[in-house]
Amino acid sequence: MTFRFRFASLLELRERERDEAGAAVGQALEAIAKIDAQHDEIENERGRLRDDATRELAGPISVDRLLTHGRYEMQLAAQADSLRQTRQQLLAALAERRQRLVDAEAEVKRFERLEENDRDEYQRERRRREQRDNDEAAGRIHAAANRGRVPTAPFPSPTETDRS
Repeated sequence: MTFRFRFASLLELRERERDEAGAAVGQALEAIAKIDAQHDEIENERGRLRDDATRELAGPISVDRLLTHGRYEMQLAAQADSLRQTRQQLLAALAERRQRLVDAEAEVKRFERLEENDRDEYQRERRRREQRDNDEAAGRIHAAANRGRVPTAPFPSPTETDRS
């Protein structure tokens, strides 16, 4: 008879939940990285736009061009603000997902400790049964050895031998 953990299916379920929680954390981190990359791209574009505007101030000034640059700068600023807000939301979601991962890992650990305790108890019980079986076998061997001896009558005492 081999050991079978009584809650093996629950342990497997908790491990899957933990793995899914870990994947969710990974997805949130990827989403944050994408948002950060987009934000960096927008900030780089805003920097190029400012540099272009500074260069254009050196020559003749076009009002239409200044207005176009201004509108584009406002659009980029709005996108940057939107990305910052999205990033904050993703950070909150990441914190929740991390907490779920911590909770799921704790559940898995709890079941693993339970399995270890059950396995230890199973081993102790198996050793007790083996010891009991060995003791019974030794008793049977001893009893058989005693039965196999030829019973001897008590030796006659010296006074009894004199009478005969």
